[in-house]
Amino acid sequence: MREGVWQDWAVNPGDMRIRLLLGAFRLAQKLHRLPRAVRWLALPCLAIYQFLAYWGLGIELNYKAAVGPRLRLHHGFGLVIHDRAVIGADCTLRHCTTIGNRRGGDDCPVIGCGVDIGSNSVIIGAIRVGDDAVIGAGSVVLHDVAPRQTVAGNPARPVGGAGR
Repeated sequence: MREGVWQDWAVNPGDMRIRLLLGAFRLAQKLHRLPRAVRWLALPCLAIYQFLAYWGLGIELNYKAAVGPRLRLHHGFGLVIHDRAVIGADCTLRHCTTIGNRRGGDDCPVIGCGVDIGSNSVIIGAIRVGDDAVIGAGSVVLHDVAPRQTVAGNPARPVGGAGR
């Protein structure tokens, strides 16, 4: 856990609020993975994390979500991540972004490594966003995005060739 916290800390310079949130997030993830027999002891800590993150900071970063190391949050406010979402390493998320299910259940996105997601974006449904993809600000992503592809718009469409 220590490596994950310091990696998150290093890629979010200058924003102590986000650094502390990600530290608490990694701790909450660790507590949630405790054996079921002792997890109930961690419930007060998990409740405090959710209260501070959701109500205090306006960031719904669920500790049940699978989030890779070195997550960068720019501003973070209004961020909503479903508990079944999968986010790879080295991703960047900006404010007012939603990553969640479309029809209920487990149909949540899988975000690859190195993905850059613009502010006010919505990524919903059982889709895959490939490694190093770029999601433009204000995009609504309902279909798979190829690796290294840039998409934008509502609904999101490719806006250029692969690569940045």
